[in-house]
Amino acid sequence: MAKQKLFKFNIKNVKFAVRNELGTYETPQDLAYANSLALESTITEKELFGDGQVLAVVYSDKGFSGTLSVTNLEDAYEKACGRLFDVDGGVADIKQTKSVPHAIYYEVDAIADGERITIKSWLFNCTTGRASESYQQNQDDITVNYYDYPLKVLGEVLKDSTGTYEYIDDKGNRIYVTRLTAYPDSPGYETFGDAVPELKATES
Repeated sequence: MAKQKLFKFNIKNVKFAVRNELGTYETPQDLAYANSLALESTITEKELFGDGQVLAVVYSDKGFSGTLSVTNLEDAYEKACGRLFDVDGGVADIKQTKSVPHAIYYEVDAIADGERITIKSWLFNCTTGRASESYQQNQDDITVNYYDYPLKVLGEVLKDSTGTYEYIDDKGNRIYVTRLTAYPDSPGYETFGDAVPELKATES
């Protein structure tokens, strides 16, 4: 396969969808205008020794951790995550006492083989903490403030091709999906961001 001339940049159209008590995701809502998204693999490795040499390496992959930076704290997202509450006279920041699983959708621009495209992605089983805030006075120019959410992406179990049972590979392992990405030639690309995709294998 030839190497791909692919360059990614920008982030846009961020949405979220809360996972309900039935284990399904609700209708996606706009999260906020995005500033940046940073994802770092949360993975550790353990070397197994025998006769004084490494015989195998075991990986423990816990998904992604990172930061979602946005231009504003939107009430709908803050309420859904249990950080904001309606009170008499306004909205109140409250202590976060629960971790609300949800999916996060985003798009990035790219240049693929000289042509500009949009790449769409869903992150599964996400949680965020309270965003950090920092306000500074204007000096020679306006000082813009962004809000940074600490983000965890734990992933969902892949289902079989019927969507009924967990998919088990030929070694007896479950597969956890942290991110699903669609390109312009992917099936269902046009409506990819309208609902959280059901994670199904192409084979049973």
